[in-house]
Amino acid sequence: MSDPSDHDTPTPSAPSASSPSAVGSHLLRYLPFITIAHFLIGLPALIASLALAYFAFVQADATQKMQTGGVMPFVTFGTSNGDEQGNQDIALSLTNNGVGPAILGPIEIRYEGKPIATPLDLLEKCCTDREPRGLRFSTSPSTGIAVRPGETVEFISFPRTPTTETVWQALNKERWKLKVRACYCSIYNDCWVTEGMQGLPRPVNKCPADWTLYRENAGNRIAGVDEQ
Repeated sequence: MSDPSDHDTPTPSAPSASSPSAVGSHLLRYLPFITIAHFLIGLPALIASLALAYFAFVQADATQKMQTGGVMPFVTFGTSNGDEQGNQDIALSLTNNGVGPAILGPIEIRYEGKPIATPLDLLEKCCTDREPRGLRFSTSPSTGIAVRPGETVEFISFPRTPTTETVWQALNKERWKLKVRACYCSIYNDCWVTEGMQGLPRPVNKCPADWTLYRENAGNRIAGVDEQ
């Protein structure tokens, strides 16, 4: 009769290298390196995509600037007391010296800090104590119109005649005290404000709505729109 103790007790065998658990363990061990390798492989493609996107943005921006510059208006204010025909007319004008049409927006005129609403208002405040309605002067619409490159719009013209001599002399002197600013836009709706005769136009998002508008004919027109 054999002794049970003579039999060897079986011991659990270690998992083989090809078992699923061993393979998973190896994969987990090398997973960070695999991830880094995939990232390094895809990095050049990512850099190339970002570079193409940047160059496309730069090209689109340059194209837009070329289009804007190709139609950019440049409006300036000016005043004179005579024209090429020898007429002694005092004129207040806006000239488009740019390469594209200008859509004129609001105009504001101030004399000694006070806003001027109409041409009659200007003559009353600067140049005469009498009723100026009998004096002859001409005006032009100055808001909501398109001004071609090289075109000048005289929004006030006051001729020198025997009847207007005294007022004409006064306006000829006082016109230098006028503070004139105007807003205008391009066909792409880019807008600028020009102020005075020497200042460069200042870009704005849109024309200001809080100006005291100058109106060429207060009885019938306000900001370029006929009143009913």
